[in-house]
Amino acid sequence: MFIETDYFGKIEINEAETITFVSEIPGFPDSKTFVLIPYGEELPFWSLQSIEEKACAFVVTNPFWHKSDYSFELSDGAKDQLGIEEAEHVSVYSIVTLREPFDASTLNLKAPIVIETKERRGKQVILDDAYPARYPLGGTKAEVR
Repeated sequence: MFIETDYFGKIEINEAETITFVSEIPGFPDSKTFVLIPYGEELPFWSLQSIEEKACAFVVTNPFWHKSDYSFELSDGAKDQLGIEEAEHVSVYSIVTLREPFDASTLNLKAPIVIETKERRGKQVILDDAYPARYPLGGTKAEVR
């Protein structure tokens, strides 16, 4: 299937790789189906691209690569919504806010994107105050809440 994107233009995606969100990403009620598009083989970033809206895309990365002690417990309700039965069928991503210069970019650790990888269901979960919404991408500067 072909989709239109702002970043990549018209591209072909495998429909079996789409992710259906069980609840909206706040602020984007019309986008329920997404696909992860890598920015390149060497880069640890993806575009979480809406199938429905070409302008709706988020730069995401694996938060564990940037904060090795990052951990959280999903609520039973979130596990049920996503159909999570086993931890090995879960992927977690953080939305990246790109800034100039690049090393000023931040990760949103407060609201990770959780994906159940077997049935390909996703949800953005909001965590308690344990993590900031703007964590330095390099993890070396003071955390900003």
